Amino acid sequence: MMDVKTIELEGEKLVVKGKMMGAMAAVIHIKPEDMWEAFALFPISVKLRMPGLLWKGWRASRKKSD
Repeated sequence: MMDVKTIELEGEKLVVKGKMMGAMAAVIHIKPEDMWEAFALFPISVKLRMPGLLWKGWRASRKKSD
């Protein structure tokens, strides 16, 4: 359980900053090969729907900000 505050790109790594369990500050560095291994866990049906899900999420977030 982590409350994510920021996700930034540092070189070729993603840097995720937040709080673990609501109390302990944490910084997680995610390498490209780790991202690929995580992506491999998704079934093909989810991978194929991801662009559409991102599009729907983007549209919903735009409605909230208006």
